Order: sequence, then structure tokens, then C-alpha cells
Amino acid sequence: MVVLYILLVLIAMEIIGVQLVQRLQNYYDSNFRTTLETQANLLASFAVRYFAGEQSEAYLGDLVDDFRLQTGAQITVVDAGGMVLAASGDQKEQLGKRLQQSHLTRALSGVPAAEVRRESQQRARSLYLAVPVKRGNQVVGAVGLSSSLSEVDRTLNEIKGIFLKATVSALAATGALGFALARTITEPIQEVTRQAAAIAAGDFGDPVTVHSEDEVGQLAAMFNYLRERLQENLTALSQEKEKVEAVLANLNDGVIALDPTGNIALINPAALRLLKWAGKGDQDNISGQSLAQAFPKLDLAEVLEEAASGQVVTLNLVGEGTGGRIIRAHLAPFSADSAQPGIVITLQDITDQEKLESMRREFVANVSHELRTPLTTVKSYVETIMDEDDSLEPDLRRRFLTVVNSEVDRMTRLVRDLLQLAQLDAGRVRWQKRPLNMGALAAEVLESFQVQGDQHQLSLNLQVAPDLPPVAADRDRIEQVLTNLISNAIKFTPAGGCIQISVALNANHMVQTSVSDNGIGIPQEDQSRIFERFYRVDKARSRSMGGTGLGLSIARQIVEAHGGSIELHSAPQEGTTVSFVLPVYTEGGEQSYA
Repeated sequence: MVVLYILLVLIAMEIIGVQLVQRLQNYYDSNFRTTLETQANLLASFAVRYFAGEQSEAYLGDLVDDFRLQTGAQITVVDAGGMVLAASGDQKEQLGKRLQQSHLTRALSGVPAAEVRRESQQRARSLYLAVPVKRGNQVVGAVGLSSSLSEVDRTLNEIKGIFLKATVSALAATGALGFALARTITEPIQEVTRQAAAIAAGDFGDPVTVHSEDEVGQLAAMFNYLRERLQENLTALSQEKEKVEAVLANLNDGVIALDPTGNIALINPAALRLLKWAGKGDQDNISGQSLAQAFPKLDLAEVLEEAASGQVVTLNLVGEGTGGRIIRAHLAPFSADSAQPGIVITLQDITDQEKLESMRREFVANVSHELRTPLTTVKSYVETIMDEDDSLEPDLRRRFLTVVNSEVDRMTRLVRDLLQLAQLDAGRVRWQKRPLNMGALAAEVLESFQVQGDQHQLSLNLQVAPDLPPVAADRDRIEQVLTNLISNAIKFTPAGGCIQISVALNANHMVQTSVSDNGIGIPQEDQSRIFERFYRVDKARSRSMGGTGLGLSIARQIVEAHGGSIELHSAPQEGTTVSFVLPVYTEGGEQSYA
């Protein structure tokens, strides 16, 4: 019986030992494989820099040698075609050759592979493991590791020898060691995972704690570096975006950016103002709409197609869509993808510029016309005198020369007035402002016209309010204004008429001087343009009297340069009143300036 019990115990212990040893073998194989797989994945994460073009082939070789020293495993790195790029140990002979090994082939297909083989000669076991190297979702290569399991087998043999004495302690130590190792690896990775999820949600939070300087610690340190750089880049992008938005918001020119689909991606307030946008709210409400939807009164379909084809287009927009203003639009494509570019539209209000250009053309035409008429007359009379010099009677010759002299005087007055206008426009006139008694000046000027008034059978009257304060004015220039107004009144008042000059203080405490007549008057439709250069109500009569059409324009600029204003009231066949006001002289004011 004793022997039987011994045999039973022995059999039971053998059964337990076989199961335990098998389990230990599986555990050590799995642990060895996990460790090797972790090293392979880490090596793959570093090797991807080579495949991304960030490192040279020498870097890959050094990396393999470093991992060879750390792990003791045979390492092979192949590209997507199976060609060996780097290797250690005996595998260095395979550099530049293609390997057809099952575990590498599976890894190149994107699936990690591991298998245990027995070497035919030594009957020793070896673990062959391969993991893919991915760049994004693309497999660009594979890392293969092979290591002998002789140490595992030797350990198992030792465990078998001391099984009866150390089974419990070995299992406890192994369990404790496995638990500690798992926590050392998984806790930092879990912390990195949590922090990555927080960053994805927009919360950068605190950096990951680096517990060690091993591979996991290096991963945590690299994650912290990437976190800092990402935060810096996002801050810089936000600042640049704010700068661009501030510049666009304060531009006087309109800017519209259309995406490749033709919808508005960006528009500044100036563009909304220039195009008279009728929508509610700010420019954010218009984003995403097409240009035709946002501004239906603009017809830009054809030019948008031209710009989308890569052409730069410039045109002027007028009409209801711009509120009557003239808007110059410049359309240019923008995008790295020339097949489907976006379009930038810049808008500039050139209404005032066009008006000035129109006035310039009209001014040149008027000057040309005003000079052509006397020049034609002079030329024709001079040619007649030259052709008929011998047969021309003295009285007729004198009459011809009188006409020539009159036309030359007319051109001289025209040129003089033009030069004066040019000086006024350029601000080159030097004013000599002094205290001036407008009543006394009006009396002097009216006295100089007394003979001319008697010749035209006109009554010239002056009315000056008592105790008038002096005005700050250039006497010669204001005398020129009065002379022009009285001269016009005499020209357009028939015989028997009356011309009244009055000087008084108005409600704004400014001295107002008025020249009134009961002559032919000015039609209502001409009154708004009477101060324009070369504008005449009765052109034939004005020219026959020697007028240049510039007198009232010069008078207005002189009065306005003194800080005053001039206005006209008239009714056909009832008469005309032209009034101008000047500020009262104050002590300490400027008396002479340009």
C-alpha cells in the first residue's frame, strides 16, 4: 500500500508537474513574445522616420544596431517590396536582397506575425516575429526580429529540477513580476491616451508625467513635445487669423473671396457697403451663399467663368447693383489646384475719380472751344488783310485790326482767368488779409461803374447798414468779386433797369454783400450750374460782351478761400440776386498767408 500511495502521489505530482511546466512554458513564451513585440513596435515607430524621408539609411542602420544591443535579437528591416534595408548579425549578408520569409510577408500585408521554430541542427527553439511599418494607413515596410528561446528552455529545465521545492514561490514571484511589468507599461500609455483624447476635444490640460527614461518614458516626453508645438501653432494661427480679419475689416476697398464652388468664403464690410447688401446682420450671415444669391442685381456670371479659367479680369460695375456708384472690380483666381481655383474679387469706388476725369475732359474741351473761336476770327481777318493789303481801304483795315485786337484781348482775359483758377486750385495764391470795410469798398467799386451805368441808362444804388464791423479779407480779391458781380448785372439788365448793392450783418454774424438787378434773370434749370467753369446761360450774348464764363467760378473760389460762401437767387424776367458772406475780422487772426 505504501508503495501504491507513493506511486499515486508520484503520478499525481507528475501530472501536476507536466501541467505546470506546460503552463510555465506557455507563460514564458508569451512573455518573451510580448516583450519582443513591444520592441518591434517601438523600432517600427522610429523606423517610420526613414520611410518618411526625415532620416538617412545610416540612421536606420544605427537604430538596428542599438536595438540589437538592447534586445540581443536578430533584427531585419525591409521595405514594402521585401528588400532588406538594414539587418544585424548573420542577416547583414542579405542587405539589398529580397527575403521571402512567411512572418515578413504577413507583416508586409499589414498583419503582425509571430511563430516558434525549431532549428534542425540544435533542436533549439527560436521565436520569429514581424510587425508592419505604417505611414498613415499605408504599409511602407516591416521590422522582423528573431531570438533564441534557449534561455526560456533552460529556465524551464531548472524549474523542472526544483519543482518539488519551489513551485509555490516561483508561481508567486512570476505573478508579482508580471503584474508589476504590466502596470509599468500600461499606466503611462493609458495616461497618454487620455491626454490625446482631451487634446482632440480642445483641452490641452497638463503635460503627461514622465516616470522613467525607457522607451515608454521617451514616448511620453515626445508626446509632451508634440503637445507644446501643437498649442504654439494653434495660437500663432489664431493670432494671424485675427490680424487678417482686422486688416480686411478696416480696408476701404472691398474684398470678396469665393471658394472653388463659387460660394462666398470671405467678405469684408467695405464690400457689403459698396455693393449695397440688403441682408441683416454682419458678413458672417452671407458666407456660404453664391454671389448671385447675395447680390442678385450684379451680372457677373461671364466674368466669373473667365476668372475661374485662370484669367485676370478688370471691369467697372455701374447701375442699380452699386447704388448708382461706379465700382471697379478686379477678379483674379487663387489656388494651388489650377483645375478648380477660387476667386478673389477686389472692389474700389472710383465714382469721384470718374467725375474728376469727366470734368477734366469737359474743361479741356471748353478751353479748346473758347480759344478756337477767337483764333479762327483772328486768322481769317489777318489772312484778309494780307491777301488784300494793296486794295484794302484804310477804314476797313482799321475795322479789321480792331476786331483782331478785340479777339486778342478776349484770349488774354481767358488765359489770365485760367491762370488765376490754376493758382486757386493749387493753393499758390498768397492772401493779404486785413480788416476791410465792405461798405466803403462797395461804394468805391460802384463809383467806378457809374459812367458805364449811365451809358446803359441804369440806376446804381448802394445801401450799407450802420456800424458794420470790418471783415478779414484781401482787398484786391474781394474787389475783383464785386467787380465781376456788378459787371454781370450791368450786362444782363436792359436800359431803364436798376442795380441795388446792399451790405449788412446777417443772422450768423457775418457780413453779407448782395448785388441785385431786375434784368432778364436766369432759368431755374441753369441756376445749379451757374458757378461751373465756362457755363453760360446765353452763350452767344456772353461771348459778344467779352465774357469768358469763368468769372463766377473765380468769385466762388475767392469767397470760399476767405471762409465765406456765395449763392444765387433768380427768376426769369424778374432779376437776379447774388450774395456772398465773409467772416468778421478778429484781433490776433492771420493777416497774411498762402
